[in-house]
Amino acid sequence: TSTGKYLFFKHIRKAGGTTLRSYFNDVFLYHGKPRGMKEYGRSRRRPSEPDAVYFVEQEFSTMDYKCPIIDPRWNNSLRIITLRHPIERHISEFFFSGPGHQFPIKRDQLYVNQTYTKELSEFLEENVPAWMERDGGKEGMVGKFNMLFGRFYVDNFQLRALAGCSSRECLEEKNFTDENILKYIQNFHPSVKSYATPVPKCTNFIQVQRTTNLLEMCSKMQKDDCSNGCDGPCFYPSVAWGEMKTKDIERAFEALKAYDVVLLMETFDEEDQSAWLSDVMGVPRDANFALHKKHASNSVVQKSNKREKTHFYRDLFRKVAPSALTKLEYDNELEVAFFESAVEINKMKTGQWKREVVFQSSQS
Repeated sequence: TSTGKYLFFKHIRKAGGTTLRSYFNDVFLYHGKPRGMKEYGRSRRRPSEPDAVYFVEQEFSTMDYKCPIIDPRWNNSLRIITLRHPIERHISEFFFSGPGHQFPIKRDQLYVNQTYTKELSEFLEENVPAWMERDGGKEGMVGKFNMLFGRFYVDNFQLRALAGCSSRECLEEKNFTDENILKYIQNFHPSVKSYATPVPKCTNFIQVQRTTNLLEMCSKMQKDDCSNGCDGPCFYPSVAWGEMKTKDIERAFEALKAYDVVLLMETFDEEDQSAWLSDVMGVPRDANFALHKKHASNSVVQKSNKREKTHFYRDLFRKVAPSALTKLEYDNELEVAFFESAVEINKMKTGQWKREVVFQSSQS
């Protein structure tokens, strides 16, 4: 078994991850366990400590769906993930780091200024399909680890993030039989390599400036002491390249159920979700950094009501770029199906927490 304790955050791009990172920073400070520059410097000089809690944020690599049952670090971790409706997430990525940043959405001009709206429509119908077909996505990343997901389009993104394969059987099923790749995966597999002792300097630290930045000393492949990536649950090579199939939904669903907290970006501002996370993290529900009080970070468009928070981009595209929307929906059909299951898991886990709260109240 692993001797370390981890806060493991599966960071899905453009799904509220930066907001959660800021929240976790506040939680660490509340508990008197800061994770800043000073602590990073100390981690390079000291071995693991018995009472330490290490923060690890997995954003740029896929997770082996069997990680919860084969990685000893999983059971010594608090595991949290946040998801978002796939189409909303993809379009947000398009505007944040794709070609969309060239044509920002102007709320005061949209639908009011016909010239602006027409130009936006033409831009989206031309550039969204081109962005989806551009090299650098799923095919361009075959054979690369810890950089599978980046600032480019990858279909079924959230499904791939949780449906990784590391076993020979699973990889052969996906027609990945390159012996060099198989050997690389095997060398770091928990069944072969021991991950019993944490490596503090290869965990994540947070630098707070104008925004809450992650010190990416281990998040991506580096030529230093953390060349194999971060030290934490599920940080070993797995594969989610190639065509996604229905079975991958089952795999991702299996992995998702193993998380302690499954959040949805669309419901960050709901008090029960905020209270649930506060209870899990051991902080007051009314703390000034409570989740429902957090302002969205890295938001391209500020949403003003519940409908906009859940459907803004889909409603926009139905009006001004219906063909591009249809292409996105077709290309990510499996991910949408998976997200619908994730919504049910969120409801189930929230309900379980509420029943525990009622029971604990009855015992006091």
